Amino acid sequence: VHTSDGNIEVRFNRGTYWDQGTHWSGGWGRFVTWKDLGRLYFADVDGDGKADMVVHTSDGNIEVRFNRGTYWDQGTHWSGGWGRFVDGSDLGSLKFGDATGDGKADMFVHTKDGRVAVRTNHGTYWDQGKFMITL
Repeated sequence: VHTSDGNIEVRFNRGTYWDQGTHWSGGWGRFVTWKDLGRLYFADVDGDGKADMVVHTSDGNIEVRFNRGTYWDQGTHWSGGWGRFVDGSDLGSLKFGDATGDGKADMFVHTKDGRVAVRTNHGTYWDQGKFMITL
């Protein structure tokens, strides 16, 4: 849960419901609407079965903050040059999910002309990608 005041809390899946949640991080208020500093995504980047935080800043940098069980670490820079993909209205948008079946989130680049490319996760970076489909 990413609140408008910038807090992030995790609500754990208990099978048929989510628990009441635990505060994990604060100070993310300027990432709520992506119109200010950027946007946040949550995906398992390192393949450990836990969602990591992907921070996409408005200046185009992408940093991964790995899930450490009760918090996310300070983050590692993974990619740059994605400033025109922050809100989806310029060149397109980014999504994160496992395209290769290896348990690690890959980066999907969906351009405004309907093309989708997958940039495969190589453990500390996403590769240059390959075109997959035009929607």
